[in-house]
Amino acid sequence: MLLKHAFFLVNLSHYLLADFRQHNPGSGIIDLKAYYRGFRYVREMLKMLTEIPEPILLTQIFSKLTSLGRIHPVSTGVEHS
Repeated sequence: MLLKHAFFLVNLSHYLLADFRQHNPGSGIIDLKAYYRGFRYVREMLKMLTEIPEPILLTQIFSKLTSLGRIHPVSTGVEHS
């Protein structure tokens, strides 16, 4: 069972990384992990707010927090999930 779980996670990470590299060429698994960790932090932060920020500010927040901890620089385009 544990071996099947490990294979699933490896396959999932390869799939996510291939998709992630379309918008972030040269990125690695650490960059992918940083992106998803930042994405989760933003979602948790938004739950605490009484109002959702304006879309332009929300985009800037997502971009900034999902780039923390990355090794490779963020692409010039807006990253989306």
